[in-house]
Amino acid sequence: MELLTPDRFEDPGTAYAYQRTLFEEVAAGVRGPTISITPSARHVGVTRRDTLRLGFDAAVRAAGEEGYPVLVRGAGGGAIAAGPGTFGFSIIRSGEDARRSPKDRYDEAAALVLGAFLRLDVEEAEVGEVRDEFCPGDHSIRAGGYEEGAKLVGIAQRITKRATSVGGIVLVWGEEELVRVLARVYAAMDLPMRPGSVGSLRQLGSNAEVGDVVTALAEEAKIRYGVTRIPLDDYTLQKARKERAEALIPPI
Repeated sequence: MELLTPDRFEDPGTAYAYQRTLFEEVAAGVRGPTISITPSARHVGVTRRDTLRLGFDAAVRAAGEEGYPVLVRGAGGGAIAAGPGTFGFSIIRSGEDARRSPKDRYDEAAALVLGAFLRLDVEEAEVGEVRDEFCPGDHSIRAGGYEEGAKLVGIAQRITKRATSVGGIVLVWGEEELVRVLARVYAAMDLPMRPGSVGSLRQLGSNAEVGDVVTALAEEAKIRYGVTRIPLDDYTLQKARKERAEALIPPI
């Protein structure tokens, strides 16, 4: 299994196209199983179902007013927000992996993240949904219980006949800014979102920076999978740059 840890893409459209390009390369068999870990660019990621909701145009305007471009992501769940204090990760495999249950993939991704958190002495995290969270799911990673807990990691997956991907967004710091944009986006679409459900490692007292947590996750992946770290190749990067506009929602 290969590990890619490119630097932050300043353009969120390129960042999304990069993830889609990796998925397509694994699906086509030109790239083997891959783990990608990438610091986030500021954006709101919505699902295709979100684009059909009443109030979606208002949500796009609200996100834009906060300086967050809106992109359509391939995974399920609900709207997410990411910024300079977050990073994304994904585990991508060929279509044979689709024989496993979705729960197995969720458990795998959660175990990888929790292992990395332990390397940083973050022991309060556990798997579980929190009340009125953004992108709700029972395989979120949280601190605290269901009623008043805070989400630290959102996990989602994409499954096709040719490839699978499971991964998510890790919130390291900057939850106040994410609360502001998410509250406006969810309100515009008339969906529940409790501000206190948005957490971060910094909120738990950790002084780790995004790079520290990326390193911890990469080390955990090395132990679990024996990954080989490789640089991002020019072909994949150029293809992502070429296709960057496909996921972007034009400002309204």
